[in-house]
Amino acid sequence: MIFYLKGILAHKSPIMAVIDTGGVGWEILIPVSTFEVLPNVGSECSLYAHLNITQDDMRVFGFASYAEKELFVLLNKVSGIGPKIAISVLSTLSVSAFIRSVRSAEEALLTRVPGIGKKTAQRIIIELKDKVHHLMEHLDASDLPMTDGAMQETEDALLALGFNLQAIQKELKLLKEEELAMPAEQLIKELIKRLYQRAK
Repeated sequence: MIFYLKGILAHKSPIMAVIDTGGVGWEILIPVSTFEVLPNVGSECSLYAHLNITQDDMRVFGFASYAEKELFVLLNKVSGIGPKIAISVLSTLSVSAFIRSVRSAEEALLTRVPGIGKKTAQRIIIELKDKVHHLMEHLDASDLPMTDGAMQETEDALLALGFNLQAIQKELKLLKEEELAMPAEQLIKELIKRLYQRAK
């Protein structure tokens, strides 16, 4: 019904954005991942949109990427998962991390999402294992799930320690080729050092 909304960003917060399209301000619910890439208020902005209609409510959800929108729609088809938890997933995990957690049956990663317990994580894995592959078609090459074992191990370890996924992936992309060849244990120590330095 609504594919995207384009206009002037009139307001933004970690959970909501308002886009003015010809004098009409659209209140759009967003994940934190979308908030992090929004332009400054007053700038032109475009978000992929999804209109969610229930018996007593109607809300518009917005996403910075088509992959995020597709994942949101996919999650809403899982029994027991509604828009609130779907947004929580996108605010906690990148699309590539979600794909990997489902394909590898990593319940622990999914249970880091507020609102998702062990049983819900298992249900997501069972219901989406054969469906998440199409999401990869909509990811940029830089966002595709990592295949190197040491890098995956590093990311998982740092997530378990409570570091932010986007910050971890950003640091991994900044590593030099010889640093990427280090064993996972050294990579983890190096990333922790860098993440703490940036937090100062």
